[in-house]
Amino acid sequence: MRKLLLLALTSAAVAQQPLRHAEGHPDYGLPTAKATWLPYADDAEHCCNRIWRAIYLTECVPSEVGGAMPAEHDNSKEFYVAGWYFKKRKGEPRDRKWFGGDGRQMPAEGFDAAGEQALLKALREVDGDIVTQLKLRPRAAVWLQHDLLRLGRRLLRTKQNPALLQPLHECVQRIALPRKVLLSSAVRTATATEIARHVEGFDFKDSIEVQRRSSRLFDAEYVQLWSSIYLATPNTHAEATASWLTAGKRRTPLPMHTVALLVQGIVAVDDAGMPCATDLVIEARTQRLTNRLPLAFDNPTTTRDGVDFAMWSLPRRAVRDLDASVTAVPFAKFRAIDMASQELFRDYGSRKHTTYAAQCTLCHRRTNGPDEAIAGFSAVRLSSKPQPAQPRERREQAEREMLRFLDKLRGK
Repeated sequence: MRKLLLLALTSAAVAQQPLRHAEGHPDYGLPTAKATWLPYADDAEHCCNRIWRAIYLTECVPSEVGGAMPAEHDNSKEFYVAGWYFKKRKGEPRDRKWFGGDGRQMPAEGFDAAGEQALLKALREVDGDIVTQLKLRPRAAVWLQHDLLRLGRRLLRTKQNPALLQPLHECVQRIALPRKVLLSSAVRTATATEIARHVEGFDFKDSIEVQRRSSRLFDAEYVQLWSSIYLATPNTHAEATASWLTAGKRRTPLPMHTVALLVQGIVAVDDAGMPCATDLVIEARTQRLTNRLPLAFDNPTTTRDGVDFAMWSLPRRAVRDLDASVTAVPFAKFRAIDMASQELFRDYGSRKHTTYAAQCTLCHRRTNGPDEAIAGFSAVRLSSKPQPAQPRERREQAEREMLRFLDKLRGK
């Protein structure tokens, strides 16, 4: 009896272990080493959990460490000057730690021989009853498929573990759902309309969706996601925002307090092997022009020069047990990401360890950028060729982009 009690207490302690380091910790936002993540099943050794751990939890030395990390600068007032977001150094053995977790950033680059064999074994186990049970939870099936496809994309880029590509693709097809299911409410999470209700100063009916040239970070060939950006300028209707967007070189500077809402959802592969843009939204972001004061430590915005960001990410754990009868997932299930927290931003190039604020500021700062008049709202840059989007235009474009990736994966 005493043995059973000790086992129960030990299990409870494991279950209560925080998944990420809390605010105030030197590794704020990074995964804790002893945390037990259960994204796909209650059993930590379930094959789907083992696959996920191999992809999304990695102990490594980052290639670069950003200067925005609290331990990297002595005086914040002196640090936040022009170019603060570019400051970095090469990673060293002392920087080795755990990265990843249940979110968007995937730290894996490849696997040694033992890691490859372990992943192959787990992939083979995703069959029979495992597949049957997974398909009864369609959101989990779509999300696991997305994880497999993202790994395939990463391995194509790093040119590592070619022996994994065919098994990855075969597993993708075993858990694929019919297109009818993928287009139904069975996989829906929070819609853009619902998310917009939680964004201060943003009225969805007065916004416009922006069609633009996809950068690599928003091209489904590379990220396996569709993305929609909704733009709202203050105290105006959608028609006025559309007129501003399409005025070309005659555009006035972006109005103060303009807000952009980015929503991203999974492009799945159906049981016929074709891409299908689903309503499984997994991330939302906002960008807001708060002020045009000079760049300075005491400019209380994300970029320190007037632009604010907010991000929300839906944990797999929040939806893993939902069956097809659940027709939506409230936005309250999404995890708000503190811009001061840390991540390993491998999706943006190298394994760079920095803060969300620094990573976002690189491309979306107001000052010292390509066009200060549009305050870092890169989707409306003239070179992006912005136009009002037609209904479903962005999703159909993402499906075409995704098909290019699938053709490359099938060819391996």
